[in-house]
Amino acid sequence: MRIEVPIKNRISAQWNHVLWLFLFVLCFSLQSAGMINTLQFDRELIDQGHYWLLLTGHLVHLNWMHWALNMAGLIIVAVFFSLYGNIIDWLFVLLFSAIVIGLGLYWFHPELVWYVGLSGVLHGLFVYGAIREIRFYPISGYVLVALLSGKLFWEYMNGPMPGSEEMTGGRVVVEAHLYGAIAGLTAIFLTYPLHLFYKLVKVKNRQQDA
Repeated sequence: MRIEVPIKNRISAQWNHVLWLFLFVLCFSLQSAGMINTLQFDRELIDQGHYWLLLTGHLVHLNWMHWALNMAGLIIVAVFFSLYGNIIDWLFVLLFSAIVIGLGLYWFHPELVWYVGLSGVLHGLFVYGAIREIRFYPISGYVLVALLSGKLFWEYMNGPMPGSEEMTGGRVVVEAHLYGAIAGLTAIFLTYPLHLFYKLVKVKNRQQDA
């Protein structure tokens, strides 16, 4: 059974927005404080036991243009996808994507010395949101999934999208986008039992209230 959600609910305030606002402010603060070299994914330091850099590298950016582009993506997630899960769902997808990307880059790309940026995580959030959108808005959901798939295929075959490296001022690590998308897809299946539990609790509460 498909659940129909009024269009107006897309942009209504959600508790999840607290998470997006916190992430926005955190990235802004770290960028303003010049913490890029301190928090970036740095293979040599990770080898020495600084494992937190696998996560913090997603929070800092090459420059303000790189930051602005990623924050624009974050705003899109906040506005259009927030209603498709609660704050726990999104926090899980966020952290799971960051971990998968960090480990993927570390294990499978030994040539990669350093990495920064939220774009890989954003791909995880977009994939998760686009797939869940199918249940509420099938046409736009399938279109988004097709566009994301096409983008990832282009990057796999041809490298970064035209103009992306010029805008960000550095190399675009397209492997991070792929790992993020895989993480977002995997999160769909990992969070399904949790959504089923929510439904069972709601049904039980309705029965008790009846």
